[in-house]
Amino acid sequence: MRRVRWIWFIALILAIGMTGCWDRVEIEDRGFVVGAGIDLADEEEAEEGQYILTYQFVIPGGLQAREGDSNNGSSSQKAYFNLSSAANTMFGATRKLSYQTSRSPYLQHLRMILISRKLSESGELASVLDVFLRDHEMRRATKIMVTEGEAREVLETNPKNEKLPVMFFESTSLNPTKSSSIFPPTNIGDVQAYILSKSSFALPIIRKHGNEVSVSGAALFDNAQRLKGFLNEEETSGLNILRGTAKDGVIEVRVNDEYIAYEIKGLRQTIQADVSDPEHIRFTIHLELEGNVGETQERLDLLSAHQLAELEEKTEQEVIRITNGTLTKLQQEFRVDVLDLGDELNRRHHALWQSIKDDWEQGERYFSRCDIEVKVRAKIRIVGSTLETK
Repeated sequence: MRRVRWIWFIALILAIGMTGCWDRVEIEDRGFVVGAGIDLADEEEAEEGQYILTYQFVIPGGLQAREGDSNNGSSSQKAYFNLSSAANTMFGATRKLSYQTSRSPYLQHLRMILISRKLSESGELASVLDVFLRDHEMRRATKIMVTEGEAREVLETNPKNEKLPVMFFESTSLNPTKSSSIFPPTNIGDVQAYILSKSSFALPIIRKHGNEVSVSGAALFDNAQRLKGFLNEEETSGLNILRGTAKDGVIEVRVNDEYIAYEIKGLRQTIQADVSDPEHIRFTIHLELEGNVGETQERLDLLSAHQLAELEEKTEQEVIRITNGTLTKLQQEFRVDVLDLGDELNRRHHALWQSIKDDWEQGERYFSRCDIEVKVRAKIRIVGSTLETK
């Protein structure tokens, strides 16, 4: 009897040990996906499915190639390859891709998802992202960007200073720290929150010009996840300033017939809402900027308090001009609240918000009707030095 119990005990231990690795996939059998692009199929391609999914796979040998390896030819090996498939669902497209490669797609290292403009305008954003949100391998920090053309074409870019196109896109998208015309990176977790709360939002734009790409501007989505339009560089700069996210960047201020470059080094934003008349809600956005004089084309006495005060005033006027241009686009043309003013009302005037939230962007369109005033205070902290300022 004791022997039988001992045999059963050993069998149980072996069974427990095997359950931990029965579905294990060896690392050399994984196809590491670092980027994805999603397009709408055209008429000819639609027979196979309405969506075209492109994955960018890493070739480990290409990543290891160095300049000194030219003798054995490894330096010319690409570090990636792209595969595309068409299907009516993202899950189906992924399964089709697994038939085209010896290594099954593995999404734990997915860094970026590119969505084409055409697909974004169709209102299918939530549908195509669903499979990525459900996948247990996915990271919530995966970035999402909108492409002006087809996403698969952008993934074919060959950057000069990066081995992987997606890594180049990601590093370029982090440049809001140097340029206020780039909308900050947005991850899939943020987008899911916008979708669940039925909020409007913005995403960065990536464009391809020949074999070069650039990241600038913002793509605006309404609360039904449908692309409403693009903001240009100046309008995006205004959006970042209004949102208080432009912690760095440059504002070119005209002084007489020349320009100075005001380098933003700090930005504080506060919002006040006046709801005394619910039919005519008023917002005041207070902006406090600190910055340096990065460049001046005009011969100015930058040590003069009077001259500095004049430069600060002109900077304030320029910021107001830029932000008012953005507000006109948001309120009158696209009619989307990507400034989160509705959230401000929800936090501070909850009862009022509950009564008007369904008419904020649709119906009565309270967002488009509200008055928004921008008040700016700009300070110059460092003027730098030059050979001649007088």
